[in-house]
Amino acid sequence: MRTMKLDIPEVTQIPNFMKVLDDLSSGNNVFLVGSAGTGKTTLGEKVAYSLFGRAENDKMALPFVIINCNQWTSPIDIKGGQTIEGYKEGGLIDAWREGKILILDEMPKLDANTAGLLNDALAKSAKDGAIIFNGMNEPITKHPDFGCIATGNVIGKGASGNYVGNNKQDASLLDRFSGCIYRIGFNEALERQLVYPAVASICILIRKAILSYEGKDDGDDDTEDIMTLRTMLNLERAYVLEMKREFGLENEHGKRYKRVPNGKTLRDGLESYFDTMNREKAEKIKLDANIEAFYNSYKGAGMKEQFMAEFKRRIG
Repeated sequence: MRTMKLDIPEVTQIPNFMKVLDDLSSGNNVFLVGSAGTGKTTLGEKVAYSLFGRAENDKMALPFVIINCNQWTSPIDIKGGQTIEGYKEGGLIDAWREGKILILDEMPKLDANTAGLLNDALAKSAKDGAIIFNGMNEPITKHPDFGCIATGNVIGKGASGNYVGNNKQDASLLDRFSGCIYRIGFNEALERQLVYPAVASICILIRKAILSYEGKDDGDDDTEDIMTLRTMLNLERAYVLEMKREFGLENEHGKRYKRVPNGKTLRDGLESYFDTMNREKAEKIKLDANIEAFYNSYKGAGMKEQFMAEFKRRIG
């Protein structure tokens, strides 16, 4: 019997975290749906560690196997087969045999016929001692700990204006996840914990301005230009480097960071983000988020003090 690790922030911060754990423990397949950058794959990885009672980055073998799904994903990637270097086992078979969580990253991007190779296994996820066959037609017995988490920007029932690389999937595949499909959207509480305060605050303001401009609800993640957790973390890395240089902090080798001409700044990152929008929209978003005031204040004394407090908290 598994001993799940529940003393982690995500259990309470991500509304469906415990539900996903319960589904996997019961033998159900889980499908996480949401816009790009909302943390679906990361959530899947965290769930796998929690399910097996492990800490992340514990230097042991990964508790999951990821198949990065796209139009070129082949039967070899899924069930195994012969390559120019000899036989290669498929990701499904590895997870099935070893008792790992199979993460089908961006599952709706699979060709529907290729995706059909998953049907037999996913229909047997809850069956003790179930057998499937690998690329050499060898019978493989299911490990009791096998589970499956799929992720996707769309459910797979049709085309999307924003995610054109997805394919319509057969109803028989989607039925394997019925009752266990969860929408992963914005999670402001989690964003504010994971991202430095200055970055989180301005990014959330920008997102609200985008949603207002597009006439969408606060929780609507199906937008043309979106501010995701991934974007926030990308901006945060530039911000942290900039502030390390401002403070002259030391790196892991004891050398101090120094200011450099034209080095990357948080402002640069935000302007790069705005450059992907049409000019009129970008200017309206900047105005609504009061971006110029932010640029003039985020390196001020009060904000620097806020950064240093968070920096010290993170390094313990």
